[in-house]
Order: sequence, then structure tokens, then C-alpha cells
Amino acid sequence: MKFIDMSDYNYAAKTYWFVMVAAGLVTGAWGFYHCLSFSLVEWGEFVALLTLVLITSSYPIRIPNTTASITAGDTFTFLSVLMLGVPAAILLGVADSLVSSHRTTRRMTSWIGAPAMMAVSVFISGHSFYLTLFAYARVQTVPLGLSPEVRTAHLLVALAVMTILQYFLNGLTVATMCALKNRRSIWRFWRDGYLWTSWTFFAAAIAAAVVYASITTFGFLYVLLSVPVIALTYATYKIYFERVAEKTREASEMSRIHLATVEALATAIDAKDQTTHCHVRRVQVYAAGMGKIFGLPDSEIQALKAGALLHDIGKLAVPDHILNKPGRLSAAEFEKMKVHTTVGAEILSRVEFPYPVVPIVRHHHEQWNGLGYPDGLRGEEIPMTARILAVVDSFDSVREDRPYRPGMTRDEASALLLRGAGVTYDPKIVDTFLKHLPRFETEIAALGLDQHSMAEDGLGTRALSENSLSPNRASSPDYLDQIKNAHREVYALYEIARTFGSSLDIKDTLSIIVNKVGHIVPFDTCVVYLHDELKGYAEAAHVAGRNSDILHGRCIAPGEGVTGFALANRRSINRIDPTLDFAGVHLSPGSRYRAMAALPLVKDDRLLGALSVYSSELTNYTDDHMRLLDTVVRLAADALANAMHHAEAESHALTDPLTGLPNARCMYLRFEQEVSRANRTKRPFQVIMLDLDDFKKVNDTFGHKVGDQMLREVARLLQAQLREYDFLARYAGDEFVAVVQELVGDQVDELRERIEKTISTFLLPVSGDMYANVGISVGHATYGVHGETLDQLLISADQAMYSCKSDHKRRRRHSALEDAETLVDLHTGKLTSTAIN
Repeated sequence: MKFIDMSDYNYAAKTYWFVMVAAGLVTGAWGFYHCLSFSLVEWGEFVALLTLVLITSSYPIRIPNTTASITAGDTFTFLSVLMLGVPAAILLGVADSLVSSHRTTRRMTSWIGAPAMMAVSVFISGHSFYLTLFAYARVQTVPLGLSPEVRTAHLLVALAVMTILQYFLNGLTVATMCALKNRRSIWRFWRDGYLWTSWTFFAAAIAAAVVYASITTFGFLYVLLSVPVIALTYATYKIYFERVAEKTREASEMSRIHLATVEALATAIDAKDQTTHCHVRRVQVYAAGMGKIFGLPDSEIQALKAGALLHDIGKLAVPDHILNKPGRLSAAEFEKMKVHTTVGAEILSRVEFPYPVVPIVRHHHEQWNGLGYPDGLRGEEIPMTARILAVVDSFDSVREDRPYRPGMTRDEASALLLRGAGVTYDPKIVDTFLKHLPRFETEIAALGLDQHSMAEDGLGTRALSENSLSPNRASSPDYLDQIKNAHREVYALYEIARTFGSSLDIKDTLSIIVNKVGHIVPFDTCVVYLHDELKGYAEAAHVAGRNSDILHGRCIAPGEGVTGFALANRRSINRIDPTLDFAGVHLSPGSRYRAMAALPLVKDDRLLGALSVYSSELTNYTDDHMRLLDTVVRLAADALANAMHHAEAESHALTDPLTGLPNARCMYLRFEQEVSRANRTKRPFQVIMLDLDDFKKVNDTFGHKVGDQMLREVARLLQAQLREYDFLARYAGDEFVAVVQELVGDQVDELRERIEKTISTFLLPVSGDMYANVGISVGHATYGVHGETLDQLLISADQAMYSCKSDHKRRRRHSALEDAETLVDLHTGKLTSTAIN
């Protein structure tokens, strides 16, 4: 452990500390030198005053909300200036400060720095006392001692000057030290911690004047009689300050509890938006730090701290499926998202915060160019606190991982702010924030809040383009109703998503879709069309409500009627005459539809069909209706695609019946999974083509039954050479395909050599001492290097495999020329060797 720990001192604070310590040492040495000439009586007075100083300094009074303290020692320091002079007063002041700082802190820097600063302030204020006496009353006696030549008025004037200087110098020297350490304004630090302590200095001066006058009038005996009075006064002050400190602690604890409650609420709210607890805490650190840098009042800094926690409280009125939607929001969804600023402001306006939190919450989505919301404020019309929060919240949000996208790096997020400076954000705030970002990150790391995976999307992931923003907003409904409706939507959509996954039968899925649509959107008739790509038209596969018998089985071509238009253009249609959708259809009497909406069912660019709803009661389907239908249709398309896929899978076996390996169809499915994994983890995989050599000879020589057994054994041997999570499929005939993960360079060659050796050395017993034997040729291709589709990779691997097969044939021909023994008698078909090569 270091003797003097200055790890929390910056360069300016260290420099100031050393300067003050040096000045204090010089001043203290000067005082000690002059005290050496004291008479025996003066030494007796000095020891008496020093004893009183040490006693009173041992019981300092802590000033609430600061690290400073006061003692009754100031009274005896002032008295020493009058009786013994400035040198003795310096030593008494140093003793007073040393003892009191030792009682209130364990920092060696304070034990050294505080006495040094006291020595400097006493030196200046003490000399001001005698300079004032000389200038005002022409008194040249130094020290004053018990001189009767000084009039009371002159004494009080000089004492007042000394007291004022001591008050300012003592407070400013300490306040400067603390302000430099904390990078705060010196004036504000002194004002907040020392301004109101002036009465203690004047009380000490008055006490010193009374004691001095009593001594000159009644003698030293009065000093002894006055000690109980001074002690009682001091005890009164101490009790008062202790009560103030207790009340301050209670207020601080209550404030802490309130802030913890606010933080808990903010965390619960942010959970709706899939952000972490640390996000709001980091934003709080950024915002408060920026407020201090820009010199904002303490009330606005407190507002920034609370606003960082509560700025998204209005998202209680936004459904979860909008908050967590992957990609851009639709126009209707974005309008719903925008209400969170006004709703949040309305909620917090009822709290009556002692600092301006509401403007931050309402305006933190305003933009520098005036295209933000909710009020379209521009430039400096936007409150400074809201501009600060907009920058820091955007920076931290885009660095967080979300379920639907990775986060940005620090540099990417910084570049995002720079692109938005002067357009979306205040350019001055952006520059200042990025300049001080390393310091903020150090503070965040020290607090253990640096937990994001650093990944979020940019400006466009969750919002409309800037050109679509407008300051003209429709008035939002009552925020309580919005919150209730939002949670109803969440529950309904959750039930829909959960129920859609309960069946893989197409008919059941269609029935569930129509049933769930009726829970969130009113209709008199609902039709689900399924599109047949081969036939080129869509058929009404399920109809609910009026005219179901008439409309069931109805076929429409893309472009025919309103639903056909939705199919052809793959876009939702609303606010159009429903009769246009029933040309040539004779509906039941009394069926007059007034409103309709048609939405295509699309999954991964594949047109599955369309959903159309018709109403006789509604004038039009509203934007909220369309927003909900759009969400349901997206979920329905996923469920329907799964059902169709399941139906296709049931009609085709995914396993090769001979070897028990997956077949080619299963291989394609597995390939898609591997592609998703590789794109997610950024780790490659290889497609390996394996083709048996001389397998036809086995079939021709021993028959297909032995050939089938050879295929089964080869499949077993190949699986043994692969890892349990690798994939092996029988592709066709005597060809196999393997998909292996994360093999590179020599690892692939090692696997190829191991497979070739294992297969070529395997002997399948046939009869007696006869064995069947095959070789194998291996070629591989790497995803992302040789191609990105399975067909591309198979072609590349096939080419590599045939190159390998050619090498094998050349080696066998070369070996045959050197080998005098003929392996097979081509005329008789009899073996002259026990193995087929």
C-alpha cells in the first residue's frame, strides 16, 4: 500500500495539492522559527492555548453534505493572533486542522493537505489583522498582547477583516482541492459546502473578542471561568449539527429508496423492449456526466438521472410485438410507437418531481432538423437535457444485442452519431460526448455495468425513414386506455402465436387462423385462399361466416378482384369497395358488405395465399385493425408454411431404407440448418462428396446382395470416422455426402486420408477365403469459399472428387505395370487373389 494514495487525484488536483503543501511547509517553518524567541510567560500562554485547541479539535463537528468539519479551535486561533501573534496562531491552526482531519478521515493526503492549507490561510488572515489595525488606528504593536491602547471599535474592525479573510481562504482552499478532484465548478462546490458556514467563523471571532476583552479587564482567571461557557456553546452546536446530519441521512435514504423504486419500474418497462437492466444505468452515467460537463444546474443533472431511468415509461402503452418486431415498423406500427413519449410525459406529470423530468421524457425523440416527434421541435427549441439524453440513449441502445439483430461495435455506434450530428442530434453534444467517451467507459467499467455484447441496429431498424416523419401528430387517446389496450393486444397475439404451433395439419391450421382473427378483428365473413403455383390460381380453402357455402372452393387468379390484386402485388388492400371482389358471384340475399381488407400470406418470398375479411357493420377497417391483421397474417404464414412443409415431408421419406442414413431430401434440409448456423456463428462448414471406387466390380462379381451389404458396411465405417454432430447422407447409388463443421486446411486432408485408408483396407467376407474390397474417392468444398448453395458446393466437391478418382486410377495403372501377377483372369472370371482391388 502506498504511503500517500493519490490514485483518485487528476493532474490538476495533484499539482494544486503539492503547491499548497509546499506553501504550508514554508509558512509553518516561518511560524515555528519566530516562536523560538518566546518568553517563558508567552510559552505558558501558548501551551495553555494549544491544550485547549487539542481538546476541542478532538471533537470536530462534521458539516452535513460535505467532507469538511469545524471545531472550537478557531476561537483559540483568533485569540492567539491577538495575544501571541501570527506565528503562534499558525502553529495552533496547524494543530487544530491536523487533529480534526485525523478524526474525520483516514486519508494521508488530508492529514498533510488540510494543515498546510490552514497554515496559509492563518498566515494571510493574521497579517491582515495587524495591517488593518495599522491602517485604521496606527497601532504598530505586534503582537498586540494585553495592550490597553487599542480601542474596542478598532479591535472589532480588524477582527472582522481577519475573520472574513479566514472564512473565505479556508473554504476556498479546501473547496478548490475537492472541485479539482471531482471536476466540478469551484464556485459551486464552495457555495454548496461552505457558504452557510460563515456564522461559525464569526461566532468564533466574537468569542475570541469577548475572551480577549475579559482577559484585559479581569485577567487570566476569567479564561478559566469562561471555559464551561465555551464548552456549553460548542456542545450546543455539536448537538444541532448531529441532528441536521441525521435529518440529512434520512432524506438521503428516502431519496435512495425513491430512486431504487424508480429504477425497478424503469427496468420492468425496458424489459418490454428487450433491453437489459444495465442499459438504463449506463445511460444514467452518460447523461449525468454530460450534464456536469456542460455545467448544468444540479436540478437538471438530477432530472437527467431520473429521465435516463424513466424516458421510456410510455412504452407501457406500446404492444410487445411492436417493441420487438424484427426490421422496420409499418406506418401504423410506427404511429403506435410514437405515443410512448406523450404517454410517458402524462404519467410523470402527476408525480411532481422537484426537478424538470417531464420535458426530457416528452422531447427525447425530437430531432435537430425538426423532423422528430411528438412536437417537431427544432435545434435549440429542444430542451438541452432532452438533446443530451437523445445522444447517449441512441449510442448505448444500438450497442445492445436484441433477439432479432446483433449489436454495433463502439466504433460503429460512434460513426452513427457522427452521421446524425446536425441532422438528428445536436452536433455540439455529439462531439463533446465522443470526446469524453473513454472517461465515461472507465466509470461504467468501475461500476460493473459494461455488460452489453455491443450490438444493436442502426437508425433504420425500428423506425420509418426520415422523410416520412412529420411534426403534425394526431392526438392520442387517454394513456390509461392505451396501456390497457396494449396489454390486451399482447395477450391476444401471444395466444395466437402459441395456438398456431399446436397443429401441423393444413385444415386444422386454416381453422385456427380464422378463429383467432375473429378474436381481434370484427368480420362477417373471413376467407383464406391457398395459392397453387402449378395451377396458377388460389382456391378458397376455408371460409367462416356468411356465404361460406357459396364462397368455399371459389378460385381466383392473381389480379382478379381485390383479393387477386393483393395476391398479384403481395401487398395489403383496405378502404375499397367489397363488391369488386365478388364479380360473378351470387351472394345470399341481404348480404351487403361495407368494408373489406385483403392481406397476402407470404413466407420467405413464397406466395402461400391470402386472407380476406368482410364486414357489414364497419365503414372501414382502421389502421389499428390493419396493424393487428398484418401481425396475425405474418404469424399465420409461418404456421401455414410449416403445415405445408410437414405435409410434404410426410409424403417423402427422409431416410435411405438400405443404409439407414438420411437421404438426399434430408440432406437439403440439414444444409439449410448448417447455413443458418454458419451465418450466425461466422464459422465455416464443409460439404464432402464420397464416391466408391470399383463398386461395380463387386456387384458384377458377387451380385447385388453383396453390393448392398458393402454399402451398409461402408456407411457404418464412414459414420465411425465422423463426429457425432457431423452429418452423413446417402446421395445416390454408391455416392455419399457428408457435412462437417469447422474443419480447415490440414484437418480436411487428414479426414480424407483417414477415410480412404479405412475403406480401402476393409475386406468384406464373401465365401471361404474370398473377400470383396472397394476404394473411395473424396472431394470437398467449403461454404462461403466454393459456393453458398448446396448445388454449388456439390458441383465443386464433385469436381474435386473426380480429380481424386483420376489420381487413384493413375496410381493403380502404374502399380499394375510393375506387378507381374494378374489379379483377375478376365477369360474365366476366377480370382487369383483373395481380394478384389
